Amino acid sequence: MRDELFDHILKMEKHLETMNAEFDELKTRTVKLLEENVRLEMENNNFKQLLIETTADKEKPERESFKSNTLQSMYDEGFHVCNVSFGTHRHGEKCLFCQEILTRDL
Repeated sequence: MRDELFDHILKMEKHLETMNAEFDELKTRTVKLLEENVRLEMENNNFKQLLIETTADKEKPERESFKSNTLQSMYDEGFHVCNVSFGTHRHGEKCLFCQEILTRDL
C-alpha cells in the first residue's frame, strides 16, 4: 500500500513537472507573440501615417490649384472672394481684400 501511494505521488510529481515545463513554454511563446504583435502594430501605424502623408502631398497641389482657379474665376466674373463681401457683385470695382486673397499662397 505504501509503495503504491509513493509511486502515485512520484507519478503526479513528474506529471506536474511536465505540466510546469509546458506552461513555461506556453508563457515564452505568448511573450514572443505579444512582442511581435506590438511590433506589427507599430509598423502598421507607420505605414498608415506614410500613406496619409503621401496621399496628402499628392492631393494638396490639386486642391490648391482648384481653389485658386475657382476664386480667380469668381473674381473675374465680378464677384467678391474676400471674407468681407464674399459672393456679392463688385460692380466693376477692384477690391484690395479680394486681390490679397488671390495673390497669397493658399
